[in-house]
Amino acid sequence: MKQPSQPTALSVLVVEDSSCERLMIVSLVRQLGFAVSSCDNAQQALVKLQETSVDIMISDWRMPGMSGITLCQRVKGLSQPPFIILLTGKNRTEHMIQGIEAGADDFIAKPFQASVLKVRLLAAKRLVSLQRSLAVQNHKLHRSMQTQERYLGQLKEDLTSAAQLQRALLPPQDQHLNLWQISSHFQPATSLAGDIFQCFAIDESHLGFYLLDVAGHGIAASMQGFTLAQQLSRQRADWESLDSARLVTRLNQLFDDPQQCGRFATLILGIVNCQSGELDLTNAGHPAPLLLDNRGSDTLDAEPQLPIGIDRNFQYRSSRYYLRPDQRLLLYSDGLFESRHPKFGEFGQARLKRLCHRASGLSAEALIRHLIHKAKLWQQSSPQDDTSLLLLTFHRRAAAPAVSYTQGRKSA
Repeated sequence: MKQPSQPTALSVLVVEDSSCERLMIVSLVRQLGFAVSSCDNAQQALVKLQETSVDIMISDWRMPGMSGITLCQRVKGLSQPPFIILLTGKNRTEHMIQGIEAGADDFIAKPFQASVLKVRLLAAKRLVSLQRSLAVQNHKLHRSMQTQERYLGQLKEDLTSAAQLQRALLPPQDQHLNLWQISSHFQPATSLAGDIFQCFAIDESHLGFYLLDVAGHGIAASMQGFTLAQQLSRQRADWESLDSARLVTRLNQLFDDPQQCGRFATLILGIVNCQSGELDLTNAGHPAPLLLDNRGSDTLDAEPQLPIGIDRNFQYRSSRYYLRPDQRLLLYSDGLFESRHPKFGEFGQARLKRLCHRASGLSAEALIRHLIHKAKLWQQSSPQDDTSLLLLTFHRRAAAPAVSYTQGRKSA
């Protein structure tokens, strides 16, 4: 086993013009275990200090040429000045104050006993050793902070890239598919969201859409959302079956919670006939969508069922409806209505319905902007949770069934 290295002896520079006193001090300091060097004048001391690092300097006050006081002042201007002990025959209080103000760290009046110099050196050793330790710790801390800054910078870049990727998975904010207009809004609470939604043409006669909300928000929720969105892609999911319950049941069977932290997701998924307005809809624990028209808004009574990830063996059932021309279907995540005002409490679904009712004459894009504006005011412009809206508008003006929706249901 490698032995730990012994600490380096502290270095002491003795500056004394008297040869006798200089030799005596050097001998005493060396006996105490310090590495000692000496100079007989202040100019030599300055040159040595500029060339070599010294821990402690013992200097006489009265020397020819440059005095110890001037030397202290010059030494304290160095980038790494030593601990300075000033020796002098001047022992009045004002002399001690003058020496300390000049930059000395300690003051010993001549003549002095060897034991006095010894204890002063031992005290200086403790202070210098502590300074050394602090310098080492500060260096380590600085390196750690630099590493942390690089890591945080890389993490910020990764989050930005991931957020761009997440938005790339979403449909355009406003698009037209067959006879339908699809408008949307996406607002993550942080860089990444647990919400994800999509709407696309399955064939010439049908549209598929979904809004998925993974519990929580941030990186873990967004990664789970990515995975589920991939499972719902046209390449992997059997959208051509035109069976929403089958799609949701299959997704539930594939749901994985690798960290076993009880994560789940709510989902509303539908398939609509572009010509007739027939809608096949399955609700897995998601807020019920709103059906909007020029008369106001109403909650679509989509049967609420277990969220995705609760029971792998659960068999989902779909509900069937008929949308009339110029009716709108609004899907939204719970971040919209569960946001809280510090004084007035939760935004609430009832308030959401009233806003939709009062704004029934607005265009699709204007309605989305209106709802988001109201939600931001309620949250005081500080998003509390991921917020997603998906608005589907049926523009075909033709004969349609006399009722808005029927009660038929089927299971996967």
